[in-house]
Amino acid sequence: MRYCEEYCTDVPDDFPVEELEHFMAAARKVLLQPQKGPEWQEFAGASNLIGWRFRAAGEDWEAYKRSWNELGESVPHEGIYVREKTLFGMFSAGVSCMDSTAYALAALASHPRVLALPFGVKQQRVCNLSRLNDWLTTNAPTTGLSVALQVICASNEWKLWTDLRNRMAHRSNLPRIINASVGAPLPPAKALQFAATSSTPPVEGDLPHFDTLHSWLANALQTLLVQGTALCPADA
Repeated sequence: MRYCEEYCTDVPDDFPVEELEHFMAAARKVLLQPQKGPEWQEFAGASNLIGWRFRAAGEDWEAYKRSWNELGESVPHEGIYVREKTLFGMFSAGVSCMDSTAYALAALASHPRVLALPFGVKQQRVCNLSRLNDWLTTNAPTTGLSVALQVICASNEWKLWTDLRNRMAHRSNLPRIINASVGAPLPPAKALQFAATSSTPPVEGDLPHFDTLHSWLANALQTLLVQGTALCPADA
């Protein structure tokens, strides 16, 4: 963990602290000068969530790894509950981090000196990463932010983040695969071994599999913050 001056709290080591600070400084020059505009209220709340949700996603994943490393495959029902809770927490917070970033970017882009993107009550109610991608593809397709969003939203990683979050949030936990054997030795247990569902693919891998997924989240967030900073006029 390292300290983030912007949030006055610690964040995971891979959180893009410098990029966030540049993003916030650039946004303040637009949204608070010469006076605070209506866009600031929406931007301020969402930008605060970016770091909080990223930290929560990391903490939940670390808790899952600790449980596996300490107890392995055989855990009682209480241990299963803890693992499923932390896995759900990781994916819920990770998606929330990106959607909060999208909301902050939409509020910033709505300022007349940025993109004047429509962001009334109707848009606010449905804003997420996918919606922002659609809006920018229509209204500002050549911006670096639009290009970055198209890549992120089309990626297999983002699809997995959202598919697993939606499954665990609205339908069911991920069905664990339990190996059994008559006589022959069991195959090595894997930390992540879940069967396919009607809305999610099978998931099978060891702990580094989701370490990589979390690293993708950090890199994607960094890209959005950099491109959000670039939206702000240089003379702001």
